[in-house]
Amino acid sequence: MRLRKKQAFSAVLAAVMCLTATSCRELSQAVGANIIEESHTAISRPIVLYYSWWGNEIRSDYTIRGINEYEQREPGVDIRPVASDFTGYKENLDSLIASRKEPDIMVINSAWLPEYSPDGEGFCNLYDYADKIDLSNFTETELSYGTVNGKLNALPVSLNAITFYYNRYLLNGYGLAVPKTWDDLFTCAEELSQHDIYTIESSERHYWKMLIAHEEQLTGKAAFGEDGFGIQNVISMLEFYKELIDRKVISRKEFDRSDFLDGRTAGAMIWVSDAQYNISPITEKGGTAVIGTYLVIDEPQRFGWYVKPTSLYAISKYSEDPAAAASFLNFLMNDARMTELQGTEKGVPLSKSALETLEAKNLLRGVPYQASQMITQYADKLELMPAKMEDLDMVNCFFEQFDLYYFGQKNVAAAANAFLQQYSFS
Repeated sequence: MRLRKKQAFSAVLAAVMCLTATSCRELSQAVGANIIEESHTAISRPIVLYYSWWGNEIRSDYTIRGINEYEQREPGVDIRPVASDFTGYKENLDSLIASRKEPDIMVINSAWLPEYSPDGEGFCNLYDYADKIDLSNFTETELSYGTVNGKLNALPVSLNAITFYYNRYLLNGYGLAVPKTWDDLFTCAEELSQHDIYTIESSERHYWKMLIAHEEQLTGKAAFGEDGFGIQNVISMLEFYKELIDRKVISRKEFDRSDFLDGRTAGAMIWVSDAQYNISPITEKGGTAVIGTYLVIDEPQRFGWYVKPTSLYAISKYSEDPAAAASFLNFLMNDARMTELQGTEKGVPLSKSALETLEAKNLLRGVPYQASQMITQYADKLELMPAKMEDLDMVNCFFEQFDLYYFGQKNVAAAANAFLQQYSFS
């Protein structure tokens, strides 16, 4: 402030001196030059945008490269990356949103949208920035995945589903075929367990979806809704999970991708969007990764498997420059160079222009692409995943009660009842 005041005083002093030594035109030029210089200083300040996402080092690497290239194109924009693993990402975002300090552009899970924006007012309405974001790349159905109360809160990147991946080389070595039914899992386990190899490995939040699929196929009942699962369904899920463990289809250890890559398990059940990191490297270990079908019982009453947007991009309604944020979001979703960097790491993109880029550059290949094709193949059977299915507190409670049942501290009915006292499927 003192400097600016000193500059202003100098300008006035120059003006007084100019009254006797210069013309009024020269005075105007002198004062005008001073104003232009100060204005240029203000205008040259970069637009700072914070962008947050979760993911492994592969995702972070190409994202940082994309940011660097965008900043070279737009020298007046400074993108500040905020990256983390999925674990803890939401807790951090919860606190930032509560204090209105969330990043300008952020990746969110579709299950969080009802929580963060129940009335559609939680994020910017991206329809207001259609001059910055090419929304013509998306169908009405695709836009509906991020629409709340008629307002486009977020754009979906791709579609995601829990998918089965197997090491065909390992299975062939024991005379086994890729499983297609639940019974096939047990058949594989009878042979593989003799060699200390498990048939399938995953995380508890994916086992949860698997158990729901099996129970829906058995009963024909949708897990969530007004007539959602009751105590008998939960008992059945607990008992089936115990059977999978007892018959050595699965282990109780935490998911470790090296078990699949190194042949300690024959299969892995993960998201399509995680295939490149967790599955693709198996060829380096001498294996052969193949995609398995969605497991079913004979004559299922429901299909039981669900699909959802992989992730969505949203813009904070408190962003100081939402138009600049929208331009960067368009780069992330539709730009040819960013698409080339990302490839199919997040699944096959929904954006038409991004898809055309991948096709032109022959990048629609590999395990991630094959897994996305599985979603397309079963599009008429896969249902849109309800947000409640991804309630991690609910998932954790289920497996806490399972442990009490498994180790004999509760009978199965008591464990199921305790779970339902805390959480409801309706």
